[in-house]
Amino acid sequence: MDHSKRKKAKGLAKAFQKMSHRKKGGTKGTFTAAATKAGHPDTPAGRKAYANQVLKDPDASTKMKKKANFYKNIISKN
Repeated sequence: MDHSKRKKAKGLAKAFQKMSHRKKGGTKGTFTAAATKAGHPDTPAGRKAYANQVLKDPDASTKMKKKANFYKNIISKN
């Protein structure tokens, strides 16, 4: 394999690795986990109730308020 083909193959491998969904960590499911831990049922209605509770709570973190707002406005739209 010549140098240019090897370089192109490495570039493609790196791109596929970045697109891989097998990465660990991230924030997937953190809002649902927080709602369940707070005692709300693991249902869309329970998560929506938790979102409302978080948005009304003045002591809630900015990050959690953003997640609650996103859930309420985007995910739970019916």
